[in-house]
Amino acid sequence: MFKLCLALAFGLVAAFAVGLAGLLADVGLATLLLRCLAGFLLAGFFSFVVAFVLEAKEWANFDQEGILSSLHAEGEEESLPPEEGQAQEEEPAAEAEAFTPFSAENLNRVEPP
Repeated sequence: MFKLCLALAFGLVAAFAVGLAGLLADVGLATLLLRCLAGFLLAGFFSFVVAFVLEAKEWANFDQEGILSSLHAEGEEESLPPEEGQAQEEEPAAEAEAFTPFSAENLNRVEPP
């Protein structure tokens, strides 16, 4: 589905660009519409083929549902409760990095040249 939407978006952009170029060149309306249709079909087909090849070679993953399910599965693994030794080690580190708001005393000022 993503590849089809990508092809439609590229086709619409190409048709708009071809139409604008045709309007600036003062071509006839029938010629303008045929050029827009040809640009839409060619750009859409070319972008669909490129997306298909990228996904077939596994250089890109356009499967959005698979990505979301894998992210959800990774999140479940990380949400497991930590072991007791790890929980005790993390607490002092969190206290050392406590939030301190800015004040006039802790700001470093740079003198102008």
